[in-house]
Amino acid sequence: MPDLSAFPIARRWTPKHPERLQLYSLPTPNGVKVSIMLEEIGLPYEPHRIDIGANETWTPEFLSLNPNGKIPAIIDPDGPGGKPLGLFESGAILVYLAEKTGKLMSSDAARRYETMQWVFFQMAAIGPMFGQVGFFHKFAGREYEDKRPLKGDVPVDVEIGGQALPALSL
Repeated sequence: MPDLSAFPIARRWTPKHPERLQLYSLPTPNGVKVSIMLEEIGLPYEPHRIDIGANETWTPEFLSLNPNGKIPAIIDPDGPGGKPLGLFESGAILVYLAEKTGKLMSSDAARRYETMQWVFFQMAAIGPMFGQVGFFHKFAGREYEDKRPLKGDVPVDVEIGGQALPALSL
């Protein structure tokens, strides 16, 4: 039976199956990436619901695994060399799981880097946009006033190549 006692997070969210990969997450656009990967590769895991609305990512136990205070995070009790490994950041976790299992990532270098470019594109570009859409749609849609000028309200000076152009109306 793996010993996860070195991880403070395992004291707050006690594993029932410490031999399984421990997933600390919530079903958000970013939070589900790792659980989807785990289901696809068939690796047994134990999910732990981290309530971001109750600021559980900012507890000392969670911060001990991810100092950025973000989901998802994992502990693999059978990490490299058979030792437990804690990881955070969904992209890093996805690459780790692909390498660990030999699934969903080619061993051919060119195809491997092609896959990684799309993973990182999703992490840096598409993923954050989904997060913003979700936040503003569900949590902050009505609380924030749109202070952008309406069409025709404000003249805008434009400079191209160091030369000022006449003011434009929006």
